[in-house]
Amino acid sequence: MGPLLLFLLGLLQGLTEFLPVSSSGHLVLAERLVDVHPSLAVNVGLHAGSLAAILFYYRQDLAATIRALLPGPGADADRTAEHRMLAWHLILATLATIPMAILLRDPIEGLFAEPAAGRFLGLTFMMTAILLVLTELTTRDGPRMNLTWKGALLIGLVQGIAVFPGISRSGATIAAALILGLSSEKAARFSFLLAIPVIGGASLMELPGLFGQVNVWHLLLGMAASILAGLAALTLLVRLIRARRFVWFAAYLAPLALFCLIFNP
Repeated sequence: MGPLLLFLLGLLQGLTEFLPVSSSGHLVLAERLVDVHPSLAVNVGLHAGSLAAILFYYRQDLAATIRALLPGPGADADRTAEHRMLAWHLILATLATIPMAILLRDPIEGLFAEPAAGRFLGLTFMMTAILLVLTELTTRDGPRMNLTWKGALLIGLVQGIAVFPGISRSGATIAAALILGLSSEKAARFSFLLAIPVIGGASLMELPGLFGQVNVWHLLLGMAASILAGLAALTLLVRLIRARRFVWFAAYLAPLALFCLIFNP
């Protein structure tokens, strides 16, 4: 796989991983349209680039959360308690995601091996578009709620369902958090921090063979593109959520879904 193609795939991965449009759905669509099938090493490498973008963007929250788990009250007791609770909610949500992802893995592989896989992708894109519209209709200005353990569990289950290509992980988890009453900033923060164990776990599992299947320098170029595009997408999405423009992405996904349903690419 050449450097230009890896660079373009990195840009696609970085942008769509964080924008609520489904990175996996776009990568599947790209593969079907241009008949390119990246190896597992390439997919993991590009996702690792997205992980690096999250780690950099939320580095202060991550540092505060790690410090909160260390023994001792911390310099700011209230802030330490908040980040300690955030850590436990992230753990709970991750534990809810794992069995869902395992149970759905084989059915997903079977569905996307079918000739009509393009139409199924259209259905999942449309589901994400509908979810974004429903989020806009059901969330209102007013007092914001704090996340509970039940809410964290629900968001984790939603993330598990979002393993289907076309269902946006970020879109589904942020939508669930907003509907539960979290503020836009807390919803985005929880969603993206929740991606760290998922992406990190997959990357670690495939790390031993990561550089054996593809040119190292070409892969690093794709990873760099994924990092830069990911940082841009993170910044943009957080601003759009604050401005209540989350639903704009439905206007992009709906025509894309219709294209897939009609033409079955």
